Amino acid sequence: MAVLRSILSKHAEKEDIFVLFPVAQVEKQEAGQLEEKKERREIADKTPQEQPTALQEIPGPEADDRLLGLWQKDIDQAMQQPPGRRKIHFSIPVVENDRVRYFVDYFSGKKGGFFKIALARSGRYIPMMATILQGEGLPEDLVYLSLIESGFSPQAISKAKAVGPWQFIRSTGLRYGLKINGWVDERRDPVKSTRAAAAYLKDLHLQFGEWFLAAAAYNAGEGKVGKAINRSRTDDFWRLSQMTYLKKETRNYIPKFIAAALIASMPEKYGFGDIAYESPIEYDEVTIERPMRLEQIAKLARTTVKAIKELNPALLRNITPPNKDGFPLRLPAGSRNAFAQDYGLLPESAKPKVITHKVKKGETLLAIAKHYGQRVTQLMDLNGLRSRQVRVGQDLIVILDGALKKR
Repeated sequence: MAVLRSILSKHAEKEDIFVLFPVAQVEKQEAGQLEEKKERREIADKTPQEQPTALQEIPGPEADDRLLGLWQKDIDQAMQQPPGRRKIHFSIPVVENDRVRYFVDYFSGKKGGFFKIALARSGRYIPMMATILQGEGLPEDLVYLSLIESGFSPQAISKAKAVGPWQFIRSTGLRYGLKINGWVDERRDPVKSTRAAAAYLKDLHLQFGEWFLAAAAYNAGEGKVGKAINRSRTDDFWRLSQMTYLKKETRNYIPKFIAAALIASMPEKYGFGDIAYESPIEYDEVTIERPMRLEQIAKLARTTVKAIKELNPALLRNITPPNKDGFPLRLPAGSRNAFAQDYGLLPESAKPKVITHKVKKGETLLAIAKHYGQRVTQLMDLNGLRSRQVRVGQDLIVILDGALKKR
């Protein structure tokens, strides 16, 4: 796969251009609220309308055939190679299969615009993902499962609430060691979620004994595949796919994967001749001992808030989480020393403090905000509130940039 090899061997020439989102810098609360609302509208306007799970959820042809057996043979041959050299070489019958051709035409036609965006984004993530899969003894071509699942988008959310580039549901993500709480969602982290996906795929293959059953279980969940096997009394996926025990999306998962891999490996052949691949992700990592606002981090690292968010997509707030062992933070490559130097010079008063306020009888969100010198919208965003209503006994997170006021 020429393009995959080229992405792994050299960086794309294009550089990212980061734009700093506006931050309200006004004194009056009313003006601050208007500015924040304006910012939210601007961000929403820039959000793509196409769902990042568009390739995963598309329909497909009703017919089925022996494609899965052919694909199984190709991947078995790849697994016979030494770890780190396990590439899937699709046989001619697989490439020319009617169902594969259907999805090749669909991806390069009706979904061509979305697929082009996903291919461009792949340049950022494929080198890292392929390296992790290789290290786990899996074929590097399985990176294209992430293409089908999310278009390589850390922000992807499916109708079933699966999240991130590998589309983990909450329970599976937690089972494979991904942290999910009010501060972070590591299903969005491209590095950690890829490691979790590799472990999950290996476990599924061990459980079902066949790669197409493992892939089907990755898409639908091992419970649904296991139930379908029990109800149909067969563990032959081709026979299983003839029945209605699995949804059409799952039955078409393998031909979608093959079609995506074919296009991604030879985009020019399929009409994608002008892909501007993003540069492979590179970063420095530091550990910060106390929570910090992203605006302050960006200033110390001589970068932008957008750049920090892109490197740390698991962060759910504009501040890093409190952690007794510190928080590992990614910074743009080459900025570690400058950040560490300025971070060490920060006075204690400049380091935010995170406290928990328990709502008392008679308190309103406005009164609490005034007490701590905050804006109401700040507390709402920080605590994920959709309205100003609070209840007695409710815990609210408050971030203080200075000393706590006395009551």
